[in-house]
Amino acid sequence: MDQNEILLGKGISGVNFGMIQAEVEKILGKADEVGEYSLSPSENSITLFYNNKGLSFTFESVDQFRLSYISIYHSQYHIFNFIKIGLSKRNLLDELELFQLGKPEFEKADSEEFPTHELIYFPNENLHLWLDDGKISEIQFGPFWEDMKTIVWED
Repeated sequence: MDQNEILLGKGISGVNFGMIQAEVEKILGKADEVGEYSLSPSENSITLFYNNKGLSFTFESVDQFRLSYISIYHSQYHIFNFIKIGLSKRNLLDELELFQLGKPEFEKADSEEFPTHELIYFPNENLHLWLDDGKISEIQFGPFWEDMKTIVWED
């Protein structure tokens, strides 16, 4: 199996959604950085940053600190050998139908700091493609959902 292939709904490089922090660290080693975030008074998350690999892994308290999201920042990782960091929005949209990801949703996410930031979201795949300057700058994905409340965890 290609260790750089993003497996939507499942994971990447032998790391699967639903794992706990210790399982991820056993596979990838100690993270370069660990971030702890308070999402609300009752919700927290922990993110492991593997800067040299261009990966981060987020564990949320609402999911009992099981792996909830993976973020990709390096062009070596890909979806279908096509969607990767640096791919232009134009090329993505021209070829999108081939990949049957469902209808995308578009959201402007610009700010003073990131004036060209935007999001292309595929709800059926729990896939977020963040773009800057018209190119994918981050790929974020999570497990599939059975319904609005039930995550499909890999066994």
